[in-house]
Amino acid sequence: MIFVDCYTVWCVPCKGMEKLVFTQDSVADFFNSHFINVKLDMEKGEGPEALKTYDVGAFPTYLLFDEEGKQIYKFVGGMPANEFMAKIRIGMNPKNDIATRDTRYAAGDRDHALLRELIKQKFKQKESKIGQALTAEYFGLMSPAEKVNRENWFLFGEGFDSQFISDIGSTNFNYLLAHYKDFVAKNGKEIVDNKINATFKKLAGNAMAGYYFKNQPYNRAEFEGFKKQINASQFPDKKQLIVLVDIAIAAGEKNVKAAGKLLAENVDKFTQKNMSVVFDYTNFCASLDRNYPYIKEIYEKVVKTSKNQFLISHLEAYIKRPAVSKPATNE
Repeated sequence: MIFVDCYTVWCVPCKGMEKLVFTQDSVADFFNSHFINVKLDMEKGEGPEALKTYDVGAFPTYLLFDEEGKQIYKFVGGMPANEFMAKIRIGMNPKNDIATRDTRYAAGDRDHALLRELIKQKFKQKESKIGQALTAEYFGLMSPAEKVNRENWFLFGEGFDSQFISDIGSTNFNYLLAHYKDFVAKNGKEIVDNKINATFKKLAGNAMAGYYFKNQPYNRAEFEGFKKQINASQFPDKKQLIVLVDIAIAAGEKNVKAAGKLLAENVDKFTQKNMSVVFDYTNFCASLDRNYPYIKEIYEKVVKTSKNQFLISHLEAYIKRPAVSKPATNE
């Protein structure tokens, strides 16, 4: 069998594995007696082509191939030696779960339980594009009743992979918002509300940080479309979501005062988690207007309603700062 270590010279977990795991005698002896071992720098030589061929999305990534050169196992990340060796021993079985799922899918099997596990597998292996494609395929195969089931909540809820499949504007998130009551009935109000609130808070925060507009120019019509979706939904606290979208609009138009006014008028009605968008507002001000418009009014409401002492202390520091007459960008 062939073992391939996909690494980069700047990868800290890669260096940790090299120093703390691969140097252990028991690990080195096992690998030397069972594998042809290959280290591939993903940025040099054959590395960039291998990165594309084997869809390497994070480092380190480890690949196992059988005697015929067929990939039979893949896993990602730094870990202790015992965990690493446990995964290797699983992968050495040609009929391991990962290989079996890939084979079944390639043969045309579209069993829904298989698709769920395969989607989770691909994201765990950092194959995000394949995970997205599988999600879209599975979404199209499910009935409306299946979509809202608890077993499929991972396709709509919060998690690291939600940035790929259920973020603002995605098919999955649009469906969640449009079928709010159905999802609540199957998954519970708290978990569904948390997801929807988090998505719009992230929108406002990323807009103020400028991240949202890095790959797409500001287009007010897009945000007005989000507001229409909110109003058409059965989400109970529509106003809070609308305010978050309006803050994002103000950010897109670089209107610090408008964003500050919205927060000053509404922050005390936000959920505890949504209040943290104030951190993004102070950063927004720091880049455009160091007078921090409405900061006193925001502070007065936050101090009365927030349970986040760090947020309160954060605002207190800005209250004590002297006013600055010109934007930071001109300094």
